[in-house]
Amino acid sequence: MLEHSLLTDGVFRATGADGAVARLSLPQVLARLSAGEDLAFAALRPHQRAPWHAFLVQLAYLALEGEDDPTPPTDAAAWADKLIALTPDHADGAAWCLINANWQQPAFLQPPCSAQRVADFKRTADAAQDIDVLVTARHHDEKTGKLPLGAETLDALVYALVLLQGWSAFLGAGNYQTMRMNGGFSSRSQFRLAFARGTGREFLRDVDVLIQSEGRLLEVFVKQHPDADLAALHRLLWLAPWDAGSLPLAAVHPLCLEVCRRVRLVSENGRLLLRRAGSDAMRVAAKDRRGDVMDPWVPIVRGDEPKALTAQAHSLGYRSLQALFFDSARFQLPLLAQPTEAERRSNQQGTWIAQVLVSGDGGTDGFLKRELPVPQPVLMQVVDAPAALAARSQQFVNLAGTASGKVLRSALLQFVDGGDEVDWKNRDFTRAVEPWVDRYEQAIDEAFFVQLFDTFGHSPVDDTAAFKQWVTWLADTARAHLASAAQALPTRDGSRLFARARAERLLRLSLHKQFGALLPASPQMPAAGAAPIATESQAEDTAHG
Repeated sequence: MLEHSLLTDGVFRATGADGAVARLSLPQVLARLSAGEDLAFAALRPHQRAPWHAFLVQLAYLALEGEDDPTPPTDAAAWADKLIALTPDHADGAAWCLINANWQQPAFLQPPCSAQRVADFKRTADAAQDIDVLVTARHHDEKTGKLPLGAETLDALVYALVLLQGWSAFLGAGNYQTMRMNGGFSSRSQFRLAFARGTGREFLRDVDVLIQSEGRLLEVFVKQHPDADLAALHRLLWLAPWDAGSLPLAAVHPLCLEVCRRVRLVSENGRLLLRRAGSDAMRVAAKDRRGDVMDPWVPIVRGDEPKALTAQAHSLGYRSLQALFFDSARFQLPLLAQPTEAERRSNQQGTWIAQVLVSGDGGTDGFLKRELPVPQPVLMQVVDAPAALAARSQQFVNLAGTASGKVLRSALLQFVDGGDEVDWKNRDFTRAVEPWVDRYEQAIDEAFFVQLFDTFGHSPVDDTAAFKQWVTWLADTARAHLASAAQALPTRDGSRLFARARAERLLRLSLHKQFGALLPASPQMPAAGAAPIATESQAEDTAHG
């Protein structure tokens, strides 16, 4: 009745730091990660890495919570005992098997149902692609049936199940989202801080921070749910039967491993199939919390009604990301993205990791990931002087917007038009220069945090010096992009040399007007009272070559 136990079977194909490939059970995975080993999981796809990391960290925390010695063991047998201890009513290990023929008992990430509700499971998936949250179709690159379920690729099935049950958005009637999202078309992002890199050391860091924060987590939970029975909280949500309705949020551990879909895996004629049924509500009654449920990886948008961040395609660009990290008046960084006291004092560089699979209406809008190296002085600044960091960062954004939108764009339009009277509103000209403005924005995006963090480095500078440093970079880069664009863009002027000269002069004048004293002294810089500067809002002042 029980098949494919994660406790004993070598389900997970993994490559160790020595290059040796092995098939590991779940306790062996946890043991080797607890030893700090860097494991590469063969079947793990890029958009599944964040969910798999979160699953392992949450599982380890739940297994270690409340112990006198919560040190993660490096022995697989010890981990197996701890996992069994999480399922005391299923000492046979059924809750850790991928197949349990008794549907009135749990299987891994598959909640029980009553005998009367077995008929609900009418839909069938026979490939890992069809379980994953990525939308598949014959006319998409992500094809249906691409990874058929089989005994040799059970790890691909597990990763898809982990993603489905803990990271799904709403996908039609009966397919509700995880409680850790702000609404059905939202997404569950992962923001965290890492120091020593590698899967094992990053796993250990997050587990350690959660264990250190156990009292704080309990305090917040009790404040939100003063009547909760702490001894009876659901930790593995696939253990409780699910026919209909929802579990109350106050009955669920804040770091629980969730299941948001009713599914059961079966073996028929040598084939693995996943049976699926709809539900009449979210598994956890948390809709009114809008994703603000103590997820240690998800930023919270502050306000009268706090809510989990809903990531968009631009959310990891420098404009949005700097606000997420530094504007504490608008956003609350999640626990695992904040440095601990020991980390701040350790004199080590950290790395902020932000990743999210952006959800859309009935689909996904791209997988985003960004890593930002963070010098130790910046980590100190985040806690000791966050307002100063936030203010400087926002001014960097403002200066970049001016350089991009008012300075370079105008110079590019001047080049394309080529004449004395520039047609600033010509849509063809605007479309022509937009890719070059985008290239400049991309260059800013790549340099923004490096330049910002450098001003808070081991030789910090004041705001004025920081802004001068940034404006100098913006101006030099704008000149370089104008020079490149002038080699490729068309121009209406009969002479490309004259068109470029007019554009370069406009760039110089615009830089002087917008940034003034922040620019380094230059013999080419006009004196005060020089000829007026052409801008889109001042077409009558168009500069002459």
